Amino acid sequence: MNDRDRMSWSNRPLSRRRVLGGMAALGAVGAGSLLAACSSESAATAAPTQPPTQPPTAPPSLEPGATPPPTPEPTPVPEPEAELFVYNYDEYIGEDTIPSFEDKYGIRVTYDVFTNYDEMTTKISTGNSGYDITFATGVDVPGFLARNLVQPLDLSLIPNLVNLGAEWQDPAYDPGNAHSVPYMWWTTGFGYNTAKIKEDLTSWASLWDERWKGKMAMLDDYREAFAVALIRLGYSINTTSDAELDEALALLEQQKPLLRKYTADDIADLKSGNVWLSHGWSGDVAQVSWSKRGKDVVYVIPSEGGVRGSDAMVLLANAPHPIAAHLFINHMLEAEVSANNTNYIYYMGPNEAAKQFIDPAILDDPTLNPAKAQIDKLQELLDLGPDLQKYQERWTKLRSS
Repeated sequence: MNDRDRMSWSNRPLSRRRVLGGMAALGAVGAGSLLAACSSESAATAAPTQPPTQPPTAPPSLEPGATPPPTPEPTPVPEPEAELFVYNYDEYIGEDTIPSFEDKYGIRVTYDVFTNYDEMTTKISTGNSGYDITFATGVDVPGFLARNLVQPLDLSLIPNLVNLGAEWQDPAYDPGNAHSVPYMWWTTGFGYNTAKIKEDLTSWASLWDERWKGKMAMLDDYREAFAVALIRLGYSINTTSDAELDEALALLEQQKPLLRKYTADDIADLKSGNVWLSHGWSGDVAQVSWSKRGKDVVYVIPSEGGVRGSDAMVLLANAPHPIAAHLFINHMLEAEVSANNTNYIYYMGPNEAAKQFIDPAILDDPTLNPAKAQIDKLQELLDLGPDLQKYQERWTKLRSS
């Protein structure tokens, strides 16, 4: 385990994906041969056993003076390892989360950060990164499975799964949370400075408005950028149609001369006034709008709809400390721990039990908790397997033109 930089807990969060280079292509959907999970035990909160349809068979009677057979030994509770290695986005966790875990279990945590998603996927792709847990975008979990980069979870060691909201207990990207546990979720829309732009912006078309030429930014993320164009055209953000993708590319080519940049830091650009209008993630824009310098910035989920995404904790296939990793995932699902993470980074978690401990200002902020009518218009990016190359090739053409 080399070149590890321990996270400084005094840093205030700035950006969830500060230097995001775009989602990594992770291969076709479909699990390969996965490593077995660590030894399991029955969950204390498991549902009661149903009564048998037939009366149980009585134990055989013993001869006088005979010694009864020994009672089967219960499955021992696995002993956790003494250390744990976690790999997460920079500044994407509460200040007290790691210290409270270490104090509770006596497990020393080495917490390393990556500044962009490609950096993480490259490091874990060796299969011998030395890390136990990392944080994957939900859309990429099937690809991680296909490449044997993660192993199944022993859900009996994660009883706090019951704290998840119903919609997160069986996500489409990982049915039954067999290989991942949701961490935080977000929407993608845009933020704009109301002191500079006096109009009430409600549509993605605003990002093509020539009046804001040189003052606009799009996320430096090819799936997110193409999603905006596809939504404007009325197509699925997961289309694999060459004709539809060509139309989307043409629309992005039309927009490109109007942009100041493709941004890897939507927070800094909006907060500094470098741009007045930026494609961005909900939690990032919320951080701007809650700051003194960004008090005039508002977040919009466009009327045409937007993107909804999530990050999930995964146990890496060659994790050297699997029991400690399960304890950590369970710790992250503690109601107060999950709430503290949200209160610090301004992203909503999928933890229903945590809501009672979340800052009411966050719960009441439509940027972070949009109305159901808005949520119903959101689409989730899916794993496209080999067809992802169609997006990558067109993105390369757009950026090089």
